[in-house]
Amino acid sequence: MGLDVDIPEPPQLSNRGVPSEFEAVGGAGDLRRDELEGVLDAGAWNEAFEEWAEYTDLSDSEARALQDAGVFEQLDFYWDPIDATFRFELPSLPPELADEELATYATTELTDLGQTVIELLADAYLDWGDEESPIDHWSEETFSDQTPPE
Repeated sequence: MGLDVDIPEPPQLSNRGVPSEFEAVGGAGDLRRDELEGVLDAGAWNEAFEEWAEYTDLSDSEARALQDAGVFEQLDFYWDPIDATFRFELPSLPPELADEELATYATTELTDLGQTVIELLADAYLDWGDEESPIDHWSEETFSDQTPPE
């Protein structure tokens, strides 16, 4: 379908509080928001938004309503030092949008945008590979065809 809307400003991440998943444990360490904000400002946000805009089911007017309400700028992106992965949090929809039909699928579309951003960050912009992902612990040896010794 493809949206015909101006790309909103990238989210400003450096002045955010602790993400909700870390509130219960009292913080999470370095969320690397300053670095992420710099990369988003340098072009990652525009690239991800354009990619997402090509396949979103939002109409131009729905996307503009979210944009006018500042929803895109409220998306939160951060590095999860515990799981060594990029994460994002969605903002709450403002009351003027929460009662409309848009609210029924806006969360899904915003989740797709957040996922597009973090996939692009991981694939094309940032290589924080010095930290292992839990997936990295699996290898072919883990599931080899060898019979265990008796």
